[in-house]
Amino acid sequence: MTLVNARAAFEKAITDSVNDSDPTVKLIYDNIPQTLSGKTITYVAISVTFNQATVQTHGAASTYYSGAVQCNIYVPKNKGTSVLSAVGELVISGLTSINASDYTDTFSCKPRVGEVSGPIPIEVEDRSHFLGIVSCAFSANS
Repeated sequence: MTLVNARAAFEKAITDSVNDSDPTVKLIYDNIPQTLSGKTITYVAISVTFNQATVQTHGAASTYYSGAVQCNIYVPKNKGTSVLSAVGELVISGLTSINASDYTDTFSCKPRVGEVSGPIPIEVEDRSHFLGIVSCAFSANS
C-alpha cells in the first residue's frame, strides 16, 4: 500500500459518483494543477490530507494511514443552494460507497470513511460562487 493508492481510492470513489450522475461538474484534485474558466462552472475541489502513516504493533510497524478528505463544492451564486445540495449528495454517496459491503478495493489499501459532515454552506461576499464543504475522517491499511 502507498500514499498514492490510498489517495486514489477516495478520489476515484468521489469522481465516479459525481461523473456518473452529473458529468458537467468539474473535479479538481489538490495534487494536480488546474485552471478554471468562467464564473458559471460548478466544481468540486478534492483535498486529501494524511495525519498518520504507521501503527506500532508488538513487532515491526504496520502501514496504517489516517487523515481527512475535504471536498469544497463551488456553485455559481445564481444557481441557488439546491445545486449545492445535489452535488453534496453525490460527494457523500461517493465517500460512503467505500464502506459498502460490495466495494471492490482495486487499490489494495482497505479504505474506510468515518462520519461525513456537510455540506456546510458558506457565502463569501464579492465571490462568484457559493461554497459548501463536505468532509470526513478516513483510514486505510495493508
